[in-house]
Amino acid sequence: MHPVFTSYTKCIFFLLSVLLGFQNAVGKEFQAVTIVISDQATAVESKVAALLKSRIQEGSKVSIHVFEKYTSSQGKAANLTIYLGIAHPNSVLASLMQEHRISPLTALNPGQEGFLLQYLQNNQQNELLAAAMDDRGALYAVGEILRQITLKEKHIELPEALEIRTAPAFEIRGTQYGQSGVAKKIAKVRPWTEEETQRVILDYALAGANIFDTEPGPMFDFIKSYGLMTLGEFNPNAAPEITNPEWAASESIGRNGYVCLSVQAARKYMIEKAEKYFRDSPTYDLIQFKGGDGGGCECDLCKPYGIKFITLSEDLAKVVHKYHPKSRIYFTNQKFTNEDDQSIFAYLQEKPRDWLWAWGYGPGSDATSWQPGHRQNHRMDLFKYPGFGPYGLYPLEIIKQIPARHKLLYFNEITHWKYAQHAYIQMYPRADKNGDLPPHWSHDIYERRPDQALTMVYNRLTFYAWPRYYHRVFNDLMRYGVGDVTHSSGHHDHFNQWMWQRLLWSPRQSVEEVVHQYCVTWFGIEAATDMEAAIFQLEANLEEQKGNPIITKEGIENYYALVKRAGTKLSENLSQNLWLWQMYLQKGILDLYTKRNVQAQAAIQSRIENHLKQKGTSKIKNPDIEQMLSWIQENQESSEMQLLKEEAKIVGEKSNVAFGQRNDGYFNLQHDFVGLGWLARQLERAQLANPTVRKELLEMITDYENAGEGGFYDNLGTANHAPHVVFGYPYDHGQPYVSEMLSEGNRPSQRSMHFTQEEEQGVTLRYSDLDKTAKYKVRVTLVRPWYQERYADRMNQKSESIFVNDILLAENVPLPLQMNDFATFNIPVEATRTGELVIRFKKAEDVANGDRISREQWRNSGGWGTMVSEVWLMKQ
Repeated sequence: MHPVFTSYTKCIFFLLSVLLGFQNAVGKEFQAVTIVISDQATAVESKVAALLKSRIQEGSKVSIHVFEKYTSSQGKAANLTIYLGIAHPNSVLASLMQEHRISPLTALNPGQEGFLLQYLQNNQQNELLAAAMDDRGALYAVGEILRQITLKEKHIELPEALEIRTAPAFEIRGTQYGQSGVAKKIAKVRPWTEEETQRVILDYALAGANIFDTEPGPMFDFIKSYGLMTLGEFNPNAAPEITNPEWAASESIGRNGYVCLSVQAARKYMIEKAEKYFRDSPTYDLIQFKGGDGGGCECDLCKPYGIKFITLSEDLAKVVHKYHPKSRIYFTNQKFTNEDDQSIFAYLQEKPRDWLWAWGYGPGSDATSWQPGHRQNHRMDLFKYPGFGPYGLYPLEIIKQIPARHKLLYFNEITHWKYAQHAYIQMYPRADKNGDLPPHWSHDIYERRPDQALTMVYNRLTFYAWPRYYHRVFNDLMRYGVGDVTHSSGHHDHFNQWMWQRLLWSPRQSVEEVVHQYCVTWFGIEAATDMEAAIFQLEANLEEQKGNPIITKEGIENYYALVKRAGTKLSENLSQNLWLWQMYLQKGILDLYTKRNVQAQAAIQSRIENHLKQKGTSKIKNPDIEQMLSWIQENQESSEMQLLKEEAKIVGEKSNVAFGQRNDGYFNLQHDFVGLGWLARQLERAQLANPTVRKELLEMITDYENAGEGGFYDNLGTANHAPHVVFGYPYDHGQPYVSEMLSEGNRPSQRSMHFTQEEEQGVTLRYSDLDKTAKYKVRVTLVRPWYQERYADRMNQKSESIFVNDILLAENVPLPLQMNDFATFNIPVEATRTGELVIRFKKAEDVANGDRISREQWRNSGGWGTMVSEVWLMKQ
């Protein structure tokens, strides 16, 4: 057949498969399988043959044997013979490939670490060639066989038209592995066995991974036994064992455990520490010198810290290469400043630095996005044209600046769903230390917000899947690098990590193709369609949707129904993967429970508001208030919610027994989602108030946002309607986000706010076209966050002053801790006489003072100068 026609036919076949829902090709059945490897097979070839056998036997009772040499009797006994191994110098594979005129495997066809799978029907013998370029190619061939075959109780099915010649697109494809602290402490999961940990490693390897971040020990040896690579880490300024205050680094958020590299004794100590570590360590294929979350040292002697870091790294590399000359070294520039990076660029350009293999790009490395824990300044010069920005702008700049001998290697974070490198940021961009903010065209990544109810239930390290957004991130970033060793803090990111490995192998795949392959692999072809729809629905459900709060999100029920329906179609022969379906099911159960909980609370709120409107706020007496308070106190789980919670408990116990996995949300379901706490407080205050004040307090419940005729209401905070705000930054949940920072008893509008940092100008609102003859008053909602102990000692901000057109309206107004309150002030007539009014907040005199380092640490750990949640401008 003409090669052009062959390509055209394959293209048409693929398009038809897409249109028909990605259905696999019709399979041929085999009741017996023989796996043949060379009698000169490497240890890895033998292990991967045994792995193929064991994985097939997990789901099928098909007869299967592994032999080191093919004989005709074996061929007759087998319906299918799989010839597995390195193509050269395997004589049987070479002979079959020559017989069938199959092109030999080369470094470019298919490529490094690649393989060929080809089904042959040879003299009524059914044969499958699994010819690999090398040991790892044989492992990846096994992964593809397992993705192609369908396991049945007593046989397997394999597409007859199977012909795949492929190799990975990226040189480095890896991740971290293990159970998270959240899973162990909050979700109360059992620890994995050694065999389960090994299985996780192999699952990602079968998907295409070739390197794993690991400690010395049994798992290091296990990884190497499959011909895979290992990654080790060393942080050049991390020394938590040192307590000498003279050595202490001025870390960006003031954490302990780091040393200042300008202190020569500390620098010498780090070299000695590396000497001891690498002298006794095994030989890693890659070693990462980690910039670290803290971004080094902020002191004046270390400026720019980048040159201190990279020159020490050069000395540390000498230590590494003394014991491990073949280890390749790279570093990460996490939270480094522009000046730090420029000093490293200049260092690399000065002369050949043969000790360094690659520049590593991880959380906090990006100079063109304002993500949580972001850099203190940004490369504004790169924003002139968007290109593939913002994510792609700085990686492109890095490869322009570094000499060609060096590579760009990623350390992408796809393990947190909120407050992370590529997650929901939880906090709209604030000006960096230079006062810079991102351009308008990149705001879409900051306007993605987590569902306000779901973010209260689930930890950062919770089970989730993000196919569409992470597919976008991958394609924006990865075109500039040689690969990625992703940051994973547990096993809750199963889909994200699996998709990343498949994309590192074949980046041109559409997101639909990858999701389909994932679902067929893990749940079977019958359940795949429902699970594909569920995973896409899950991603949509996680996001806050304007005009569609969780109480009206039909996607919550849709997701639950899809996963439940998929459960009736799961292949029994993939029972070892049942825990994964149970994790998806738990997410659906708990999301639905949360929706019902929010609906119940919203119903109580509406009931009280309707009662007040119907009776009239002026006619409400204390018995009425007692009755309404009882409605709040009677808020209990409905029978449906109880059933959902019991279902989540049962399913969670099953997944925990099966594979040490369970959804943390089950242990964190009870929250005040709508602000019933504020509602109760308002009613209790009304009980004690005189009739006039009582009426005012109750009218705030029935018509909260109403500023009266000729008045204005601004709801400050991310994505809220605050048309009069002209200065300040939206603030959602604090940095870093912890649930205790603000009371849940606040209404949602009271929990979000605008703030400023050390700027002299505080949050500012501007009004025009006011009634020049009217008298006005302003009411503000004020609250301040609680801080964790490690930040609290530098957070002295507790009050602020308010100015109207530069007239001091109120001085040192206190902001209550965690639970909001209101303050109302009459505005002098002269302030509104022109019809224009500016309301400006000013920070307390003792806030954001002190030396540069302490101010920067205050700022980087969430310091604020002024803060306000809501503003009503009303006529008196």
